[in-house]
Amino acid sequence: MADLVVRADLADLARELDTLIGEFKGALDLEHDTGKVWGQANANSSMNDFADNWTAHRDELVIDMEKLRDAVRKVDENWLEVDTSLAADLGSPS
Repeated sequence: MADLVVRADLADLARELDTLIGEFKGALDLEHDTGKVWGQANANSSMNDFADNWTAHRDELVIDMEKLRDAVRKVDENWLEVDTSLAADLGSPS
């Protein structure tokens, strides 16, 4: 029974990572949409700097999350393979 929980957890994690990746990839660069909403020029400049910096870091996060998702999927596949093999060995006559 425990192996089913592990597999479900791995599958859930991979799906959740897919969701996060989609959210991060779909996030729009809104730094230029805010216009002069911040009032002062230095506030506008600071917000634009933050948005530019966030864009670069967001892209790095997406790459890292994709690597993690791929690793989780591989663990899930390997877990199934080992579990299936062990179950077959238990069922085979000696």
